[in-house]
Amino acid sequence: MTKKADKQKPEPLFVLGLDLDNKPRGARFDNVDDRIVSVALDLGLGAVIKASTEFGQVAQKLPAGRLYASGKAFIPAIKETLLTELMTILRKPGDASEAYKLENRPSKKDGEGPAVRCKSPITSGLPRSWEQVDVGHMVLAHEGYDDGWWEAVVVKREDDILTLRYRDSPKLPTFVRHLNTVALVNPGPLADKA
Repeated sequence: MTKKADKQKPEPLFVLGLDLDNKPRGARFDNVDDRIVSVALDLGLGAVIKASTEFGQVAQKLPAGRLYASGKAFIPAIKETLLTELMTILRKPGDASEAYKLENRPSKKDGEGPAVRCKSPITSGLPRSWEQVDVGHMVLAHEGYDDGWWEAVVVKREDDILTLRYRDSPKLPTFVRHLNTVALVNPGPLADKA
């Protein structure tokens, strides 16, 4: 009888920072999920994937966050002193934490969403290979040399034949493309960790 191989413990995820209203927010999650990171970045928060020992110990004070089935994440308000303590650890020379943040903080103007997104947006629900392309996924469809590539949503898949509709023009009729003629959108830097 052999011992079962120990399962690798999932890497915890910590999100923290000042949101678009400049209120301190933060949460800890049991494992890394690109949907949580996407929500955090959209709110102007940072995400810490591989925390140093010192950061991880202090970050346990963060409240537990929640990921809903809709893909939205709950990241509660925290005390400013806790945020300051965590940010001080991250800024220490030699801290080995792996953190992601927006290069330019989004701005909030009269109900508008973030004006700036991260350089490599993390979008959940993107296929990582052509075999994974299925109904509801976004791909790029080529419309010719003059028109270029456009985002399209898969409405139906039969073997390698895709029925698509343009994401930004849903009233236009659907169209058909072979799987080999569409391009995939980069799912983001955390795709391999999911």
